[in-house]
Formats: sequence, C-alpha cells, structure tokens
Amino acid sequence: MFPRVIGSAVLVALALSTLTGCGRQVSKEPSRDLLATGPDREAPPVPRPWTVSVLDATGGLANWMKCTKIEVGATVSAYRQDGSFYLTEHKFDIYPWSDVIQVSAREPGANLTWQVDSDRYRPPESDPNRQISPLSAWYREYAEAVLQITTAPVRMLDRNVSTAPRPGTVQITGQWYRPLEAKYRAEKADSRAKGRGKSVVEPYWTQGIYFQDQNGAIVDMVWLGSPAMQKYLIVRGYDYARTVDGVLLPTRIELFQSDPDANFGPRLALVDLKQ
Repeated sequence: MFPRVIGSAVLVALALSTLTGCGRQVSKEPSRDLLATGPDREAPPVPRPWTVSVLDATGGLANWMKCTKIEVGATVSAYRQDGSFYLTEHKFDIYPWSDVIQVSAREPGANLTWQVDSDRYRPPESDPNRQISPLSAWYREYAEAVLQITTAPVRMLDRNVSTAPRPGTVQITGQWYRPLEAKYRAEKADSRAKGRGKSVVEPYWTQGIYFQDQNGAIVDMVWLGSPAMQKYLIVRGYDYARTVDGVLLPTRIELFQSDPDANFGPRLALVDLKQ
C-alpha cells in the first residue's frame, strides 16, 4: 500500500516556477522545433463523453491545445531490487500532440539521451556497460510512463487509442477511482526521415487503464501492459500544479512494476520535478 504524497508549499511553488515550458514563447520568431505542434485548429479533436471531465479537470481542451512542448528537469531516485536507490538528474522534453518524449541524463562517464516517438524507441548511443542506473533496463518503459502521466488527457484523445469506462469504481490505497480501459492500436506514422513516407508502427503497450480520481476527476494513475514483452507498469502523479498555459501537471511521479491484474510491485523510480 502506498499512501498519497502530500506536497509541501515549497514543492508546489517550485513546480509553478518550473513547469513553464508548456507553450512558452521566448520570442516573436516562429518556432523551429518541428515537434512542438498542436492539433488542427480547424478540426480540433472531439473528446469522448467520458474523457471530457478528465480534460476539464486539468485545464480544458482549449488550454491543452496551446501546450505544444513541456520542458522540465527532475531529481530521480532509481530503485534497486534490494530497496536502495541511485540518485540522478533527468531532463524531459515532452511533446503532447506529437506523442514524443526525450530524456537526457548526465551519468558518470556518459551523457545519455533516449527518445520515444509514437512507439518508436531510440535508445542511448552509449556502451550499455557504462549505464549504471538501475533504470537502464527500463529506459523505454520509464520514458513512456512519464509521457503518459504528464499528458494523460491528450493520450486519451489519440486516434490510435480506444477508451471505455469500466462499470463501477475501485478503491486503491484508500482512494476511489473510476477505471477507463484503454486499447492501443497499430499506427500508420509519418517517417521523420525525409522521403520515407508512412510506416506501420506496432504499439509497445497494447493494454492500459486510466484511473480517474473520483474526488478531483484527474487521471493521476495509469496502468500499462505489454503481454508480448511481459512488462507491466503503474505510474502515479501527485501534487498537481498549473502551468502558464493553464493545464495541470504532476510535480511528483512514482513508477512501479506491476502484473496483468494491475497490482503494485516493486518501486522503480521516484521523480521530483524541479527547476
């Protein structure tokens, strides 16, 4: 059982000053970051009835449409099997509408960067033997979990994701949730390489559950399942803070191993977002 973390005023204030990369404009020049795009404003996404409250609880669709990039650093405690942890720092570049996350880390002897782009994984270009973090075997899953919990309302709007509410509610660690079951389908994606056209990308995760808090309506917990890879995760968000664009993002994230029945397993990481 894992109690909900209650953040201090210092953490929330720090988060409010930190989570400003979302849609931030630093000049009047057009952005050259091709990934920092939003949905088609002439034909905006239409939320399913059961996702409207999730969007509204985190700022509303109009504010999410302005949120094209999130840049934030984090202090990360990566846990070993014996319960000890390795302390490190990560930087996240998150593109909600492009379905992309890039993680950068400075580790002893190596600067690492890895990326997930619409289920396409680009691992760190480094000798695996020099990757000493306990998360090294989970880099892909870790990145996707952070992307899911920070952009859950947008992920639920993805055309390759089908969601449907399960009947009733469930209680987890003293909190009541409404489970929204998700299925992930193969995607026909544009290649980032010029002239390569479209390619079919099979989903790494095929099953998921978005847990909507019955008190605040936020999806602050997500279960992800990949039976083919025999990997299952639970990611939780805490202490949500509002960005300059008006959307809510977690300022603390926990990641756990799980099983096909969405039970909590060993903790993999604790992520505190910072300036």
